[in-house]
Amino acid sequence: MNVNVGDFVGSWTVQWVSGRNPFLQYAWTVLIGTGTNGDTPPFLSAEYAVCVGFTVMDGSARVQLSSTPNPGDDPHQPLALLFDGNTLRWSGYYEQQPLHVYISLSTAQTTGDSYTSLYGSTTWGDPDQVGVWGADARPPGG
Repeated sequence: MNVNVGDFVGSWTVQWVSGRNPFLQYAWTVLIGTGTNGDTPPFLSAEYAVCVGFTVMDGSARVQLSSTPNPGDDPHQPLALLFDGNTLRWSGYYEQQPLHVYISLSTAQTTGDSYTSLYGSTTWGDPDQVGVWGADARPPGG
């Protein structure tokens, strides 16, 4: 599958989660490059790398992490996903713990219909605390 950063842009609802104490939880929403709720559309960094903003919202639609920092956030924290090959990645801090996010896409073809799903892994704090999750644009339970 040939992927560009535009394929990732959208609102993705996390459908399943596994791992010990994962950062992302079931029914959380990941916004990528939509220009809403603090995430920013794709852009070129100062080093000419393709980047895109993102926001993570919990099940109550509260922003947990966003490209647009809230007052009091660490002002030098780069909150943008880097498009690297066919994946997106980000490394930074969440609640004073290191957080790493890796995201890829997969398309399934079934009886003429095509479905794109987002797959990710996160490492939060202890390197053994890896969470694996999947998301798509359909509402939870859909």
